[in-house]
Amino acid sequence: MLQNQISMLFYLTFILYSCLGFFCLFRNKKVRLNQVFFWLCMSYAIWSLAFAFSNSLNDVDSVLIWRRIAALGWGIAFSFMLHFMLILTEKQELLLSLYIRVAIYLPAAITIAVFSLVPDLADAQYNLVQTPAGWGNIPVNNFWDIFYNLYYLSFSLITLGVLLKWYRTSPDRQKRQQAFSLLLAFSISIALGTGSEMLANNMLTYKIPSIAPIIILIPVLAFAYAIRKYKLMVSDTETKVVKLSEILSNDAHFALFRYIAIIFVVISVLNLGHFFLHPTVLWRVMLVSTANLVLGLCIYSLPFSGLSTKNQDQIMTGIMTVAIILMLFKPMDSLSNTVWTVPLLLLMTTIIINRTKMFVHFALAMLTSALFIWLWKPDQWAHIGTPDYLARFFICVVAILLAGYTNRIYIARLKENDRQVGFQKMISQVTTHFVSVSASNFDEKVRDLLKTSGEIMKSDRVYLVQSCEETGAIICTDEWLAEGHFPSVKQDGNIQSSSYPWFSQKLFNNKLVYVTSCDELPAEAKREKEKMKAAGIQSLLLIPIQNKEKVIGFLGFDKIRGNKSRRMDDPELLRVLANILGDAIGKIENEKEMHCRAYYDGLTGLPNRVLFHERLEKCIEMAKTSGNSLGVIFIDIDGFKEVNDTMGHDWGDHLLNRIGRRLSDSLRKCDSLARFGGDEFLILVSQLTHKSELVKVANELMTVFHQPVSLGEQEFYISGSGGIAVFPEDGETVQALIKHADLAMYDAKKKGKGQVVFCSEAMKKDVREKMILTNSLHRALERQEFYLHYQPKVAAESLTMVGCEALLRWEHPELGLVLPEVFIPFAEQNGLMTAVGEWVLITACAQNKTWQDHGFKPMPVAVNLSVEQFRGDLTTMVQNCLTQTGLEPRYLELEITESIAMEESQDVIETLHQLKALGVRISIDDFGTEFSSLSRLKDLPIDSIKIDRPFIRGIGVNPKDESIISVMINLAKKLGLRVIAEGVETEAQLIFLKEKGCDEVQGYYCGRPVSAVDFEALK
Repeated sequence: MLQNQISMLFYLTFILYSCLGFFCLFRNKKVRLNQVFFWLCMSYAIWSLAFAFSNSLNDVDSVLIWRRIAALGWGIAFSFMLHFMLILTEKQELLLSLYIRVAIYLPAAITIAVFSLVPDLADAQYNLVQTPAGWGNIPVNNFWDIFYNLYYLSFSLITLGVLLKWYRTSPDRQKRQQAFSLLLAFSISIALGTGSEMLANNMLTYKIPSIAPIIILIPVLAFAYAIRKYKLMVSDTETKVVKLSEILSNDAHFALFRYIAIIFVVISVLNLGHFFLHPTVLWRVMLVSTANLVLGLCIYSLPFSGLSTKNQDQIMTGIMTVAIILMLFKPMDSLSNTVWTVPLLLLMTTIIINRTKMFVHFALAMLTSALFIWLWKPDQWAHIGTPDYLARFFICVVAILLAGYTNRIYIARLKENDRQVGFQKMISQVTTHFVSVSASNFDEKVRDLLKTSGEIMKSDRVYLVQSCEETGAIICTDEWLAEGHFPSVKQDGNIQSSSYPWFSQKLFNNKLVYVTSCDELPAEAKREKEKMKAAGIQSLLLIPIQNKEKVIGFLGFDKIRGNKSRRMDDPELLRVLANILGDAIGKIENEKEMHCRAYYDGLTGLPNRVLFHERLEKCIEMAKTSGNSLGVIFIDIDGFKEVNDTMGHDWGDHLLNRIGRRLSDSLRKCDSLARFGGDEFLILVSQLTHKSELVKVANELMTVFHQPVSLGEQEFYISGSGGIAVFPEDGETVQALIKHADLAMYDAKKKGKGQVVFCSEAMKKDVREKMILTNSLHRALERQEFYLHYQPKVAAESLTMVGCEALLRWEHPELGLVLPEVFIPFAEQNGLMTAVGEWVLITACAQNKTWQDHGFKPMPVAVNLSVEQFRGDLTTMVQNCLTQTGLEPRYLELEITESIAMEESQDVIETLHQLKALGVRISIDDFGTEFSSLSRLKDLPIDSIKIDRPFIRGIGVNPKDESIISVMINLAKKLGLRVIAEGVETEAQLIFLKEKGCDEVQGYYCGRPVSAVDFEALK
């Protein structure tokens, strides 16, 4: 009898190890600690199961087989134990070494091979002896026995050493407590195990059976206690959204499977009692119990298998169908009038699982089995005894529990349906409400959202927290309190996210934080746990808010009152609210960004010209009403391009920022500063009663340029030029005031920079004339307002005419005669010079050809070229003109300015050579006014130089001019060039030039510019 009791104790130990291993594994099956502990429990379970069967047998050969099976468990158990302790004590980095892993598991492999797998070698290691309590083993004390003892003792002592070091070095008080409890339990189990296994049967005459699997329960139960107390192996289950059509939530579905698994485990335990009530062979009873346990563990594992709920239910259906058939067929000799009701209980589960196929399978299995039993044994006598009454009592208890559970599930589901309907209505209402969200009504709409969601979720406090990327702080921007006496989150002010490291890590990784109780928080959330308890928070839900794939804050739900909060099945659904808030915040930020971009300068942060226009327009309206004056100051930084070229654009931007801040600091509170663009700033000076106030403000602004600006390691003294326009003298519109201020600023630059100039009527008149000229130039050719005058060129020696120069004139219908030095720059600026120059060239060539055709002496006509004409295909244009007019190239002379001649561009040189190749003459006009390069001059394909009139005027007046003229003529002669002097107006000038060897002269003394008709009379 004692032998069977010990066997049952072994078997109960097997059930305990199995259940504990599966429970810990599925708390978080991805964690290595859980995985290793599972295999540790499985090794103990194999050890216990094999001992349970072997101890119940009387045949030594059968016992030997089960003892060898037991070696599969105890042979590797100590390696698993050491592996597990290394992970638990945070020494897992040692396991990265292959040598360490081999050292841990090689002794186990040898032990299993010697004591289990190799038959002849394994049988020699056992010296079994039967005692009243079961089978014991007397050590044979051979080499392998010693090897195992060394393996067992060394690994046990190393495990104790690891725990002891963890206890001494861990700074965490909870970990030290945990280490102490495990150290004590392992010490006791090693002492008892060593005494019972290695010493007792060697030294005592009374032999005892091996009870090591039972002794090992001590440290295992100590660890189970640590799991509960210190929250080891924290569960990592995911919450799934429940459809309204489903009865069971994810948690409820798992709970049902867990309860059914528990029922099978209980049946496996109660089945052992069958041995006492109906004596039979014990190993057969344990075999049936093992089958029930395996079914229960399989059912418990299904929710963690990764299969869909439908597939889990299908597997569950298969297991339960087999169980129904076995229950109906097994008890033909006993409990036949009781156990048949068990399938009815299983049939009840189909009501809440809501699977039609499961119901059909159960029903068919029950009916088919019942019909078959009826046909097989139509008559059967039943004896009702104690087992039947006990079975009926157990079935009634299970039925009551199942009915209560089903009732609770239905009530909870109905409430959940109502809550989800309310939640969907709330989402619809909030979504509609936030369609029209803007910066002006954002706070109001957020408060409505917090109040509505808080009432639906039955929260005591709901709040919106936003994070500041620059400072790392988080701040509560809005909140709703169910009752006024609840503490406010806002009172904490700005909080650093580092104050809540565990929450922050989860939230900023876009993970939802759902804490049903602060006691459930892991050890790394120690700070959060303390703060929750201090604030009296029972549970909380934090939902990250994203915008542009970045977490910008979170939505919080707190439960403060009450002892226990209701668990939420679908916290992820509340992400919809967070998404709505994220979109709204993004929309507001976009509005602010668009407003900032539209009205503020991106570099300096100052108002831009758009905002300045609006402010100036309002001030103009106010000034018209009040009769006051106002001013607009247009400031441009002098030499800003040089700073950019010297230091780079980044430092140039830095300079603009510094000048902008200085100008802003110098303003009165009623004035306004804006960056107009580039290096230009606009200042609105309002509320003026006298012009002297504007002068004072302008002078104060210009003082910002008195101090140098440090750029890198250099200091720059920057000046600024300013122009001032006054309302209403200089305009009554925004555009007029800015235009006239700009005009005055350019006049200040012309006068020497670094000063401020008021706009004047003369400036406005000059601008108007320039505008008229610019506009009229575009139609001058079309209206035939251009014409040519011709000025003769005469030989200095004989005073005979040797050529002429075509001079362009413009007869404006309103302004009258406009000289070339006035309108030519405008034509060049507006891109009209190419067309005008082509007209001059064709007209001059055609006129020269006409004179030749009329019998006049052939002579060259000189035409001035503009630098703009060199940017086009000048050679082709000249060739076309010659071809079109029929003029020989030698009678055309092209005059270029000295600046064009000295141009470094290779294109200019190539063009000049191409023109020379056509046969035309090339002359340098205004020679001596630029910085001519002698080496450059000798390489140009030119025929003559033209001394500019300022030098000619100095003849007889300034000896230096005479010396320069002499040098020019001598230089030209040496280079083989002809010399032409222009601007000759006196006989003395002519005589001097003749003496120095000048070839040709041109000027009023020799002849004024005249029309083509008058020029014919000169010939």
